[in-house]
Amino acid sequence: MKRVYYLLSIGLLSAIGLTSCGEDEIVNENAGGGDDAAGELADYTLTASIRQSEALGRANIQEGVYAWNSEDAFTLLNRNTGKNYRFAISSAYNAAQPKAEAEFVGQAAVKNGHKVIAVFPEKEIKAFNEVATFTMPEVCTQTAGTAELKATTYMIAAGNVADNKIPALTFSPLTALVQFNLTNTSDRELKIRTITMETDDNVFPAEVKINDNGEVKSYSGMRKKVILDMQGQALVVNGTLNGYVNLLPTTYGDTRLIGSNAPLSITVNVLNNDQEQDIILLKEVPMKDLKNKIGLDMDASAYQFAAGRLYKMDFELDYRFKVPEEGYLIDDDGNIHIYNKTGLLGWKQIMEQHRGVTVTLEKEYIENGVIDFGNEIWEPISAFSGTFDGNGVTIENLMIAEEGFIANNNGTIRNLTLKNPGFSSDIATGTGTLAAVNNSIIENCSIEGLTATVTKPAKVGGLVGQNAQGARIENSSVVSGTITLRLNASDSGNANLGGLVGENYSGTGLIINSFVGAVAIIHPTNSAGASNVGGLVGYNNLGKIKGCYSLAEMTINCSAQAGGLIGVNANGTALASYAAGTISGRVANNTGGLIGFNNGGTTIVTACYATTLLSATTSNSGKFGAFMGTNSGNAAECYFINETVNNATGNNSSNGIAKVTAESLRSKVRYLNLAIEEAEPGFGFNFKVNEDTGTNTLQPLVLQPAVSVPGFGGSDFGDGGDI
Repeated sequence: MKRVYYLLSIGLLSAIGLTSCGEDEIVNENAGGGDDAAGELADYTLTASIRQSEALGRANIQEGVYAWNSEDAFTLLNRNTGKNYRFAISSAYNAAQPKAEAEFVGQAAVKNGHKVIAVFPEKEIKAFNEVATFTMPEVCTQTAGTAELKATTYMIAAGNVADNKIPALTFSPLTALVQFNLTNTSDRELKIRTITMETDDNVFPAEVKINDNGEVKSYSGMRKKVILDMQGQALVVNGTLNGYVNLLPTTYGDTRLIGSNAPLSITVNVLNNDQEQDIILLKEVPMKDLKNKIGLDMDASAYQFAAGRLYKMDFELDYRFKVPEEGYLIDDDGNIHIYNKTGLLGWKQIMEQHRGVTVTLEKEYIENGVIDFGNEIWEPISAFSGTFDGNGVTIENLMIAEEGFIANNNGTIRNLTLKNPGFSSDIATGTGTLAAVNNSIIENCSIEGLTATVTKPAKVGGLVGQNAQGARIENSSVVSGTITLRLNASDSGNANLGGLVGENYSGTGLIINSFVGAVAIIHPTNSAGASNVGGLVGYNNLGKIKGCYSLAEMTINCSAQAGGLIGVNANGTALASYAAGTISGRVANNTGGLIGFNNGGTTIVTACYATTLLSATTSNSGKFGAFMGTNSGNAAECYFINETVNNATGNNSSNGIAKVTAESLRSKVRYLNLAIEEAEPGFGFNFKVNEDTGTNTLQPLVLQPAVSVPGFGGSDFGDGGDI
């Protein structure tokens, strides 16, 4: 965008009281009345000028000169008699050499001492109120590149008759002139339909009235916007077109109608290949920031559009969107579009005023779809209640100060990847890379290459610290990374640590179709309270886990309760899920290939399997099992594969859990899927045989979008064999 220059002009009009003018029929202030009071009509020639040194807001701009036009005329009012007369520019005026000073001729009846008031443009007058009232149309019109807006270029002049002569008149403006210089920097011709200048409040007067000294008496009819109709004028590639619009002032003495923080927007409506399109030139830029934004020094007129001033703005016009300098844009609905790192940081600064909107990372404008933070520290968004749509963008090398990208998510976060994130200091409070607490929805999000060290007992997850009551995590993952716990033995309290989620809370806390990949979870020390550590979830506290899996590699050398999928399942649900990672080290508490401690009479584990490699040694074999360390709950249609550990659980019930080989597990796929359908009819996922030879040893079955499973009996079975 080009820089803009500003021309100084005359001072403000005289201060006035803002009162309305009543209809005031003219009366003869001398004895007698009519033409007899002034004498007979006589021919007069007078000089009228426009103050060039003041850069007045005259629309007829030719070669930098505010000039008269050859057809110009004004009305001269004899204030003493109430009679008005037409004065037209002399035929001797050379339109080819425009000037600010010209001779006007007309007939009038005046006497010495009479006061005359001249108004431009000319108007029919029957009462003073008619000459004293100036009204702006709702839409101004410009039919050519060089504008003559005499219908809205209001000027006044006053003088006294002496020596039987009407004095030379110097016209002062009642309007400010805004000049839009548009240069077409796009790759095709555009037809300019309208230019709209708009604020968020009614600040533009539609009408003013003057007194008989030519001073503004009142203003009225406030509007939010000013519209210039350019009549579809063609603007060729690299061509320039000027649009001119006059405004009634927004300043009257000490009265200022526009605040310094009032946002100004300018929009050009064009025809682009016969398709109508809005091109935003300014979007809610505070008046005080126009100098930095486009070079327009509004401070010189107290952030107002003042009478007699020219406000010239140069813009490059391109139908193709250009990324704003701020890196983000707020659209007409209040939603925020982010285009780069600057925009992401800028969004954080305005978050307090825009918590509940949709925030979108505009991948089309982000190079390679990646925003690289370069390990710059990110202070978390404290709370967010709108929709954050990552739109498939990856944010790399985000160094989080604490808690997470967002501390409390009360809205929706979706379609976002954080790659190589880390924390600027050791974790000592509830933390998740994406959100410390999720109270609503996270979907289609992933974490890659995470590095985190936890030094205090807290709820910590690779994606979310706590998935709270009513919250849902869907189709999300922690693909890779390392999470290390280095707890101080003197600290009291449990650390709930999961590769995906630290704690999944309450019966409505749901994790579905999500996974943990090559994540190393290292727990060499323990606080005074035993940790709950799971490849996917540390503590499933009444929550639901469905259609999920973990490949996490866990090294436990303490008394943590550890499970390949879930550390502790406390009256929670696990459905259609599996663990296929490792647990090594020396364990002392409940440790299982799928769940460390399945605790509670309402706990339900259905259609799950574990192939977790258990190379850990234990000091308590009663709490060590290939599927669960301790089972105080319920299990149905569950299986495990383990070459070294034969017992399904360390103690208590093994009902519903069976040891199988990889081949026999593949043959169980139908029974698993029937159990899924029975447990939750219409559930969106079930198992299929894994045909990938690189992974099917530890993952004989993998999840898929649900397909129908034949029932028992009849033609479903044919000869009675498994399907």
